[in-house]
Amino acid sequence: MATTSRYRKRDEDEDDDRPRRRAPAKKGGPPMVPILALVVVLVGAIVVARLVAKAPAPVEEGPKVDASAIFGDLPEEQPPVPGSGGPGGGRFKVTDKAPSGLTDNATWIAALHTAEEAAALFAKAKDAKAKDDRAKFNEYGNQAKDLYNKAVEDTALWEEELIEKYGDTDRQVRDIMRIRNGWLDVLRTLHKTTGRS
Repeated sequence: MATTSRYRKRDEDEDDDRPRRRAPAKKGGPPMVPILALVVVLVGAIVVARLVAKAPAPVEEGPKVDASAIFGDLPEEQPPVPGSGGPGGGRFKVTDKAPSGLTDNATWIAALHTAEEAAALFAKAKDAKAKDDRAKFNEYGNQAKDLYNKAVEDTALWEEELIEKYGDTDRQVRDIMRIRNGWLDVLRTLHKTTGRS
């Protein structure tokens, strides 16, 4: 008896000639992994055989010749002048274009004193940080940051004028730049580690 329902019973399906499940299709041909491994081994063997065949024969050593006899007529080489910019020399040549006493500028001396105060406060801030006193660290660090910032700002225009007038290769100008760059390094550290004031 046939039913009109969508779902049929198993008994009714048994007289159906169709297979219930389809078998997966088999892929034909030999397995590829062993074939590829064999090809790699053969190519490697061929390369090794060619390298062995091309090995150079031992070279017979000739009579030893003294180098001073061959190059005896050439003058002795002198080492390069330090700071000449040539091979083995410095990156730049340090000059002395600026008049002596360039660092006797009143602005520079005031900035040095300000930086000394800032360094003392920075040392106190480091001690406070070592004792895990974050409030004192921030207090001393912010005071040091303000003083370093004042020293850098007070001397920025003066340094630019010196570089423009005497160049950045002048010995005194380089010393000023080195000191100011040290202040800027500490100032960067303070900006990264202390809280805002």
